[in-house]
Amino acid sequence: MKVNSCFSVSLFLAVVLHGALAPAALAQRADNSRPANDPFGRRVVPARAVPGGRYKSHTVTHDFDKEFKSIRLILNVRGTDGSLRRFQTWAPGVVKISYFPLGSANAADSSVSVVQPPQPLEYETFCNHGCDGPPPAETVRKYGNNTCSGVYNEPAKLTLRVNCQSLIIDKQTLAVSTSDDGSTGVELVSEATSPFRRIAAPSAPATQPEPGGTAVRFRLAPGERLYGTGSRALPLDRRGYRLELYNQAHYASQNNEPNLNITLPTVLSGRGYMLFFDHHTAGYLDLGKTDKNVLEYGGEGLTSLSYFVITGRDQAEILDRYTALTGRQPLPPRWALGLIQSRFGYKTEAEMQQVATRMRRENFPLDALVLDLYWFGGTTRQGDLSWYKPGFPDPVGMMSSLKKQGVKTILISEPYVMRTSRNDSTVRTRGLVGTTAAGKPFTVASFWAGPASILDVFKPAARDWLWGYYRTLHNQGAAGWWSDLGEPENHPEAMQHAAGPTRAVHNAYGQVWAGILQDNYTKEFPEERVFNLARSGWAGLQRNSVFPWSGDIQRSWSGYQAQVPVMLGMGQGGVGYMHSDAGGFCVGGIDSELYTRWLQMASLCPILRPHGEGVPPEPYYYPEPYKSAVRNAVQLRYQLLPYLYTLAWQNTTTGAPLVRSMDYERSYKLGVRSEELKSTNASASGASLLTLNSSLLTLNSTDQYLLGPNLLVAPVLHPSQRRRNVTLPAGSWIDFHTNQTYAGGRTVGVPAPLARTPLLVRAGAFLPMTAYRPSTDQFRADTLLLRYYPDAQNPESQFTLYEDDGHSAQALAKSEFDLLALSGHFTATQTTVELHVKGGHYPGQPLRRTVLLLVARVVAAPTAVLLDGQPLPATAQAFDPATGELRIEIPFARQDAVLALRGLRLNTVPAPNAAPETLTLEAPDQRSFGPGGTTLHYTRHTAGTAQLRIRNAQGTVVRALPLETLPGPHSQPWDGRDDAHQPVPPGVYLAEVDGQHQRLIMTR
Repeated sequence: MKVNSCFSVSLFLAVVLHGALAPAALAQRADNSRPANDPFGRRVVPARAVPGGRYKSHTVTHDFDKEFKSIRLILNVRGTDGSLRRFQTWAPGVVKISYFPLGSANAADSSVSVVQPPQPLEYETFCNHGCDGPPPAETVRKYGNNTCSGVYNEPAKLTLRVNCQSLIIDKQTLAVSTSDDGSTGVELVSEATSPFRRIAAPSAPATQPEPGGTAVRFRLAPGERLYGTGSRALPLDRRGYRLELYNQAHYASQNNEPNLNITLPTVLSGRGYMLFFDHHTAGYLDLGKTDKNVLEYGGEGLTSLSYFVITGRDQAEILDRYTALTGRQPLPPRWALGLIQSRFGYKTEAEMQQVATRMRRENFPLDALVLDLYWFGGTTRQGDLSWYKPGFPDPVGMMSSLKKQGVKTILISEPYVMRTSRNDSTVRTRGLVGTTAAGKPFTVASFWAGPASILDVFKPAARDWLWGYYRTLHNQGAAGWWSDLGEPENHPEAMQHAAGPTRAVHNAYGQVWAGILQDNYTKEFPEERVFNLARSGWAGLQRNSVFPWSGDIQRSWSGYQAQVPVMLGMGQGGVGYMHSDAGGFCVGGIDSELYTRWLQMASLCPILRPHGEGVPPEPYYYPEPYKSAVRNAVQLRYQLLPYLYTLAWQNTTTGAPLVRSMDYERSYKLGVRSEELKSTNASASGASLLTLNSSLLTLNSTDQYLLGPNLLVAPVLHPSQRRRNVTLPAGSWIDFHTNQTYAGGRTVGVPAPLARTPLLVRAGAFLPMTAYRPSTDQFRADTLLLRYYPDAQNPESQFTLYEDDGHSAQALAKSEFDLLALSGHFTATQTTVELHVKGGHYPGQPLRRTVLLLVARVVAAPTAVLLDGQPLPATAQAFDPATGELRIEIPFARQDAVLALRGLRLNTVPAPNAAPETLTLEAPDQRSFGPGGTTLHYTRHTAGTAQLRIRNAQGTVVRALPLETLPGPHSQPWDGRDDAHQPVPPGVYLAEVDGQHQRLIMTR
């Protein structure tokens, strides 16, 4: 969302005058009207749940091909109330479960998410429940005549067994449970009741009836954690929340915001399954809020209900299966992983060139510049989609000139066509916009920029009209797209679209809009990769080359802290490129430390894009030492390009997000039996029922994450913080900057100087890098810098490096790529590194390359270095005792190579002073405040005693405040008085505890 300059200034002044950051504000009014005196005064009347019937009959459809391979298996169960329940095998570990009440069509609502058709059923031999011939008569008598299809009919239940999973339907309630093995009774997920209808109460002047529809409830196991659900600034474990499924824009959002621009109808359970509700209507997820033992999904206006149960051994396998179902993200252009500079907004060609020139002069990398709405004339010209000639007299020449400098141009567009737009009459007379109930063009009078229409992207003619402009701009030189306001952020409920009314289609809007670019590029520019910055979408948005961001985030420490849970929650819903307006978009003033810490984290995120309004978002505006700290961070990102690009390939081929939660690779080993799951009394020790393959410490981390398999990022999220706690998974971890070793499976304290953010490498890992160059256009594949961290506790190492030309959309389909498989083996006598070529050829591929192997934590030079059994020349190796790094130059001509290091000794001495902090002092409510005082916040990690001391500018303690002794988050008010309870004079003060401090300013 954008705001005009007057609004920006007045809002900023309001923040300053009140001394507090403004709360997030909704960007839309659903009914397109002015607020009433009390719009929330009506009593909400819950919808009435209509229970279903009992088992009546069932049928089995099992189709085979000519070779007698199973291609479709469906179990239909009819209820005594006339309802139908359908259970359909879909793919390995994926089953679709549907509910059709009496009177509804026995076909699911159309899906905007699922693209994978049902797959042939391939039985796993070790769990094959099929038959080699007719079943024995005793089996038929006991279980019915469909056991060869895996259907077992018993007096109290029906069981559908497929491979190592079973669906068990209770004949009394028609509720279904999913088990990983029906013979043991271990359940993954169980419906609390069969799906049911929700009937809205009659309307009345003083009441607000909840909408009707359909819903379903599931039992939650004791200690079960629930992840995903989309972009939400909440703890990763979302159990205990009731969440809306309705994409919405919140201006100046911060931490703890439950509903943002992208909501996803997916819930990933720590028990090893995902629920995906395949409806895009407005809905809700009640994750144990109303009943702590029940998860409930409900969709407005639905006449049926369908959901998928997706199971797997870990998050990786579940997301692999989910993204196969809803579509995988195509490969990004390589330049998308560089620095993309944006602001609200560049107004002329000269300004664009000045930014590019200064970024190069100040030694900052740059790969793209983003043009906000001034390229077509400003806020009131939304919908023009043509260049504003006074500011951009030669856009083709501008984009061509920037491209030659390694800088791409990205253009914004919105779904709104202003009534002041040159295209207003066209889109309204041609019927390309949303309408009233009477079929007339709908005017959104309350849109922040002025009265406007909304394009009806559900109409083929509207999509074609919009693509016509995109095609022209593409041919002029636009390299990427920015699809803003796509919730849509102001979407009146009275509006009608070709696909239905607002609440029925709202969540699908961004999905369909993004499809215009992806589908038409596939048809007209099939060799080009799509880059689309989009603010909204729905399940499956990743397949449309969407690179989403978290909306108009507040420029504050709270806004910054929100980004880790937002990014991880989206990754747990199959979206791999979630990112933020780095530095913060709005409201807050200049804070050099906040900008530095945000850019340091963003440099280790999927997309790096500084953006903002009101204060400069370009890094060269900031003073030292902040500017140098940011420069080092973004240059490190460019050095990590081979690693990041390989993570992009992993995402495209497996659905693995680039940024991953700390338990991403943890195996699920369940020991909760049916009777324990069905118990309604949650046990306080229930978490012990979930047995994991490593420490539970990192299950709910919202302040650290994995970047791919080998890097752990611990961003600094609090002002003045120069040391922070990091919770490490099992195994050793190595500081990227110092090569110091930290033992895993515990929490440690690590240095966090302003110059860098803590970055740890998994011991045993390979980390492919390259030399720094200021544009990805200058990337050279002929030299690979390969960091290797051999480790005795993790002696076997593997990593596969992906390379292609960086821009061809057909690289994977045509096998025009290269794979370099890296493996390492460490022993006390010899360390071996193997390079194995697995890929093919691509345009521009070097015939020969040099691999510069950098081995970390080395005590002394090895006794011998052999390449393919022959001694390597002394000139090709060097040991630096100061850094403990061994550098070896390996000539590599696309043939397998084996490097042997004999007598390699490692320095594995643990880092000194690694004891964790007992508490963390956090940002105050107001850093600058008057006589009313402020509130300081801190989190105590362990029980203990401490005092918060307030010092004046001379260092004298003017106030000592006792802190809480128990672990957890706490607040400590300071009323601006000294120990004698007298007001302190205006000036600068320092709040300190345990070597940590926060700067405070007392004003009048």
